[in-house]
Amino acid sequence: MSKEQQAVARARKAFETGRSKSLEHRIRQLKNLQRLFIEKQSVISDAIKKDLNKSVVGTQLYETLGLEGEIGLAIKKLKEWAAPRPVEKNLMTISDTVYIKPEPLGVVLIIGAWNYPWAVTIQPLIGAIAAGNAAVVKPSEVCVHTAKVMEDLLPLYIDKELYPVVTGGVSETQELLRQRFDHIFYTGNSVVGKLIMEAAAKHLTPVTLELGGKSPCYIDRNCDISIACRRVAWGKYTNCGQTCIAPDYILCDPSIQDRVIEEVKKAIKEFYTDNPKTCPDYGRIINQRHFKRIINMLEDSTIAVGGDNDESDCYIAPTVLRDVKPEAKVMQEEIFGPLLPILSVSGLDEAIKFINKGEKPLALYVFSSDNKVITRMADDTSSGGLLANDCLVHFSVNSLPFGGVGNSGMGCYHGKYSFDQLSHLRGCLIKQLNMEGVNSMRYPPHTPKKLGWARFFILQNVDLGWVGRMVLLAVLAVVAAVVLKVSRRREKHSPRDGNHQRPQDILSRHLCHDTILLQF
Repeated sequence: MSKEQQAVARARKAFETGRSKSLEHRIRQLKNLQRLFIEKQSVISDAIKKDLNKSVVGTQLYETLGLEGEIGLAIKKLKEWAAPRPVEKNLMTISDTVYIKPEPLGVVLIIGAWNYPWAVTIQPLIGAIAAGNAAVVKPSEVCVHTAKVMEDLLPLYIDKELYPVVTGGVSETQELLRQRFDHIFYTGNSVVGKLIMEAAAKHLTPVTLELGGKSPCYIDRNCDISIACRRVAWGKYTNCGQTCIAPDYILCDPSIQDRVIEEVKKAIKEFYTDNPKTCPDYGRIINQRHFKRIINMLEDSTIAVGGDNDESDCYIAPTVLRDVKPEAKVMQEEIFGPLLPILSVSGLDEAIKFINKGEKPLALYVFSSDNKVITRMADDTSSGGLLANDCLVHFSVNSLPFGGVGNSGMGCYHGKYSFDQLSHLRGCLIKQLNMEGVNSMRYPPHTPKKLGWARFFILQNVDLGWVGRMVLLAVLAVVAAVVLKVSRRREKHSPRDGNHQRPQDILSRHLCHDTILLQF
């Protein structure tokens, strides 16, 4: 048995003990995870510095701070999230207990990404723990040092049988995907996403795919271009452009292109100094393979800002490309690096048309002082998320679902959405063995009268307070008994000529009568 098989078998065996279902156990595990980020922050930062050249402050800001907030929210809200959820009922089920019961799915496989190795690996783990699942954690092998730290630290803080860490490369991931899971959560690119779905289909395993794509950024002439470009530069060059929701390219009117270039250049200098290579807050490309991939994108485009690079250091300076054509190499795939192409469009209509010609992106950014422009962009395009007049920050709002659509992914997470995504929302109806008369309308022999009653009782949704429900139950009990008795007599003694009163009319008459009685 391979180590991957052993990890999955242990996780399933641990899940079958039932201990992960206890709210106390879930909260204890979440608190332990929270403690990890407090006690081992320096170890985490050192590893990420080696992998991506992130600074200590940058690691906390973009990796662990959000996780601490996510854990705190889950601990605070877990009892509420896990509680049965009442739903609206129709008249047929007014006396029944009808609710949604969230329950764990089982064993979840979490395959993390390398660009934000803690954030995008541990965030779904938080949801898996909160929902009462077991989870096999597979960190990205590309971040060698961080993967090792996860492998060493996680078992010291959380249940190592319920939440094992499996490290390795492609072959280890493939072996994991041969096993049966109850859910697979993958963060990465669409090419691998398709392979994940293919493997999951063999076991009919549901998947959450957090992918990416070319996230557009439209800058309207009617906005503060200086502020817009400052925010775009921050969103683009954070983590050296290796962010799934980074603005991939700019669309703007040709009349403001030079101004946009100048303002982005100013922001680069402000953020990363005249020499970003020596700036502690400017990262590096993850490895030489990705370095070469990004450099190759420059071949048929004009560099307006930056372009400096050093393969030995995996360094590519913050770069702006001007007058880029749609057919250019840099526009054929997600850049995932510090290149910012600018494409000219004549206005909003052309920008929307260009965006809609491509795959649906993970994020869409629009900068404008005109609310009509923002509304048009929201109404006439589709994307995983939309943000007006800023970049990236929607990721930090855990009351918003985060996820893609179409080629940029499926499913969503963050906050309660993580809990629901990794739970089975089980529909429950609890009925008592009484009031059988009300059920007569559904039993054979089926008649037009019974159908009329069924239509009325089933199609009327009710949302009453406690007192209203008690009164209506009493009324319905009386009405059901009287009306069904009358209906049976008429069916027995009257010919079926169709000249009978509608159920609604009979019910209305009896309701009025019984309401008067209840008032006294």
